[in-house]
Amino acid sequence: MRWIIKHRVLVIVTFITVILVIVMSMSYLHDYRTTDPEKKIGNIITMFQEPFVKAGNGLSKGISGILRFRTIVNENETLKEEVSTLKKEIVDLKLKRDDLEMLSHLADALNYISSDYIGMHITADVVSKDGSNWFNTFTVNAGSKDGIKENAVVVNGDGLVGRVFEIGDNWSKVLAIVDDSNSVSFKILRNTKYIGIISGDGNGGLSGYLLDPDADVLVGDEIITSGLGMFPEGISIGTVEEVIKDENKLLKTVDVKPYVYFRNVDKVLIFNH
Repeated sequence: MRWIIKHRVLVIVTFITVILVIVMSMSYLHDYRTTDPEKKIGNIITMFQEPFVKAGNGLSKGISGILRFRTIVNENETLKEEVSTLKKEIVDLKLKRDDLEMLSHLADALNYISSDYIGMHITADVVSKDGSNWFNTFTVNAGSKDGIKENAVVVNGDGLVGRVFEIGDNWSKVLAIVDDSNSVSFKILRNTKYIGIISGDGNGGLSGYLLDPDADVLVGDEIITSGLGMFPEGISIGTVEEVIKDENKLLKTVDVKPYVYFRNVDKVLIFNH
């Protein structure tokens, strides 16, 4: 009895094994219908098997879940990479499109250049601005190595931008026409016999006067460069916003809105004269 108690686990396993052998033997001797003793033995066996089966099923589901999770994680990383690649492609395409639009717009500036200057023009990008509200001065990425000279004329597709006032090997500084130290001789496009002088008004606009106090000038008139001074004739400048007759100075003054939007100058055309 002591030996049985001491080796009770071995006894139980042996007992179950014997029962299983008996059941298997009975299955060969009888038909496939289950007898009452077999049912009782089956209940006992099922009672022992059930925890192991549940544990096995749980482990199988756990492993399956882990594998599915890893698959989802891998698919998610792949999708992230694809999205990142697509975003970069979209950005690149937009930059190329914007660049082409700017170049196309800049090509309009060639209309302002006479045939004498066509072969001397240089396209440049604005690389820095002075930080003021109207960007009176800014730097472009072309200089003496590119053939730029002092007082070279700077335009874009909208019209007159300014002139080069300082040059480096691969950069130049441009003084915009809206700077109050920059003066431009102009004439009225509607009646080109009327000539005046205009300069920056300090607020991003232009103001000046006509040499003839009786000049026929109206609000909305377009003004262009006259050809007197450093700027060639025919470059668009802007439109007249206000006309004032100064009786004391016997002058007719005008306020002009420039065509060029100086806050958004990115590319320019430079040509020497």
